[in-house]
Formats: sequence, C-alpha cells, structure tokens
Amino acid sequence: MNFTGTTVIRAPQQQVWDVLQSPQALQACLPGCKRFEEIAPGTYEATVTLGIAAVKGTYSGRVTMGERDEPNSYKLNVEGRGSNATIRGTGTITLAPAADGTTVEWTTEAQIGGPIASVGQRLLGGVAKVVAGEFFKCMERQLSGPPTGATAAKRTEA
Repeated sequence: MNFTGTTVIRAPQQQVWDVLQSPQALQACLPGCKRFEEIAPGTYEATVTLGIAAVKGTYSGRVTMGERDEPNSYKLNVEGRGSNATIRGTGTITLAPAADGTTVEWTTEAQIGGPIASVGQRLLGGVAKVVAGEFFKCMERQLSGPPTGATAAKRTEA
C-alpha cells in the first residue's frame, strides 16, 4: 500500500527539520505513541497503540532514519509487530521553503499483515491521511510558541 500527502507548516525549514528529528516531539505527536526511544544514532524503538475500525492493538517496532540531507529530506524504515498485525514500510519526508513556511511532502510504502490488513486499502488510506494530519498539526503546535519542541514534549511525558 502506498500513501502520500503534503502539508505546510508555518515555520522556517530548519526549525521544521529540527522538530522532525526530536524524539520527544515525535513521541508527543505520533497518535497513540507510548514510547519512542533512541537506541543508536538515527534508530529508535517505539510502542504505539492504534485502532482501525474494530481492529485495535499495541505494536512495538523499530524506526530508522537514514539518508539525511539536512534540512531537505530523509528516509524512514519501519518494522513492527503486534498481537494482531505486522508492518514493514519505507517512507520519505521532503521539506522545501514555502511563502508561508515549509512545505512537507511525505510518501510511504507499507506492507501490512494480519487482521488489520483486511480492513482494506481504501479505509487504511483515509486513516493514514487523518493520522498524518494530526501528526503535522501537532508538530506545528510544537513550533508555534512557548512551549516549543522538546520542552513541550517533555511536559507531556511528565
């Protein structure tokens, strides 16, 4: 399954890059994220609780950020497993200056197995767009003023 999207975050490109690299901001903004810990440079272990229709579960896995071209783009590799599904995917995040901030384009290619895959690509595509929308709105809030970035994320962990 492939998903794509574009959004504009009203902040300079370098600031958007920095917040997209912050484990604290990522944990605060990923819907259902319970844990997002760096285990090696650019490699993170995560635990996320998600539900799509009647299929809900907790998933644990690894996220690797690579091929970084600061502050323009990076690639993600994700592998995860839960009691009722597996996921393996790759993604690209591309940033570019825009008149009113920074344009963020994202593309993903995911392979999903288990009952969650039976929900179907049409529903999963809509869910992916909603989740991405929530994520980027949260990231923009992280950048919009006090509290910002890692400070805001640390406060949500407390």
